[in-house]
Amino acid sequence: MADEEILALARRLDFRRKVGLACILLGLVVLGAGASQFTPGDPITFSPRVLETVFISGGLMVVIGGALMLFSRTPPEARAGRLAMIRAERHRAKRNMAFLMMPLSLGLMLMGVIQALNRVHGDVPIEHIQVFVVCAFIIFMLIFVALLSGQGLDRWSKPVLDDELSRQIRAKALGLGYLVMAVGLAGLVATSLFDRSLTIDLIPVLAALGVGSASIRLFWLERAAGGDSE
Repeated sequence: MADEEILALARRLDFRRKVGLACILLGLVVLGAGASQFTPGDPITFSPRVLETVFISGGLMVVIGGALMLFSRTPPEARAGRLAMIRAERHRAKRNMAFLMMPLSLGLMLMGVIQALNRVHGDVPIEHIQVFVVCAFIIFMLIFVALLSGQGLDRWSKPVLDDELSRQIRAKALGLGYLVMAVGLAGLVATSLFDRSLTIDLIPVLAALGVGSASIRLFWLERAAGGDSE
């Protein structure tokens, strides 16, 4: 099989793996929505039939996604040598664009998190959907931090995406995120002396700013490094 044919096959299999991963993530979101119904406080819950449908559909999505990923293994020829280097370089651009989506994702969830915190301060029972949004915000923030630190890379792509230059770039980006969170934390300590409710409201904002600043910094550094190498 020619190199171009192997690369074309690898692209198709990568697309199937992405579809499978999307199914798994969507299924986990559906399962999380169902699990949030068991949190106390909100008297309005799904009916047993709806709850059963939610868990079955979420479980099916996870199973289908897992099957797609299992049966979409990349050929060994595309995971080694020059072809692996070519694929890794192409994946670099896609990963770089994903860094730009991280602040947007956290920003969209942040509105729901702040709304949930405001309901707690107002002695209003928190709703299941708000519990779900807060948990989603925390989980995705931790996932983004793991991705920014270089976790989750395929073994064949590490020579390109986890070389010395990439590690230096990630260190600079994470250093900016740490600086933003350190300065913000100092500000929160000062704010807590006057308004503790405002301090609690600002905690998720600070977390989003720290992760978002690191992801945007990483995007620009990766883009600049890619331009210098061309």
